[in-house]
Amino acid sequence: MIKVHEFVVRGKEGGFVKIIIEEVYGFPKMTSHFGGYDAKGTVEIKSGNYYVKGELWFTTGEAFQFYSQLLRCWTDLDGVATFTNYETNLNLEVKFNNRGQCIIEGYYKEFAHEDNELKFEIESNQSFFVETLDGLKQIVNHYGELKGKS
Repeated sequence: MIKVHEFVVRGKEGGFVKIIIEEVYGFPKMTSHFGGYDAKGTVEIKSGNYYVKGELWFTTGEAFQFYSQLLRCWTDLDGVATFTNYETNLNLEVKFNNRGQCIIEGYYKEFAHEDNELKFEIESNQSFFVETLDGLKQIVNHYGELKGKS
C-alpha cells in the first residue's frame, strides 16, 4: 500500500483546507521546472456552510516553500505564509499576528477558464498548526526541497 501524503490547515468552527497528494510524477529522477516534483491531488475546503472538493495540480516544491514560510511565521508569531499552485487556481494565505491569532484566506477555482470560485476566510490560532507542520514535514522529508530528493 502506498502511503498517502497530505496536509491540513485547520481553523475554528470546523473550517479547514486539506491538500492530498494522489500521484507524483518523475520521483525521484525528474524534477519539475517549478521545483520539486509534479503532483496530482485533491483539495478540500470547508468554510462556514461552504464546502468544495476538487482536483489540484501542484508541485512538492510549492509544498516545501509553504512549509518553510509557515514554520517561520509560526515560530515568530508574525508574517504571512502563502501556498499558490502553478496553475493559480488555489491561493491559500495564512496571516499570523503577534498574539498567536491567524486568518486563513484565499480562493479555489476548479477551472481557470470558468468564472466560478470559492473565496474563503477561516479564523484560527497557532495551536492548530502543529498538525499542519507535521504533514508538510513528512512531504518535505519524502520528496525533498526545490531540487527534489538527492
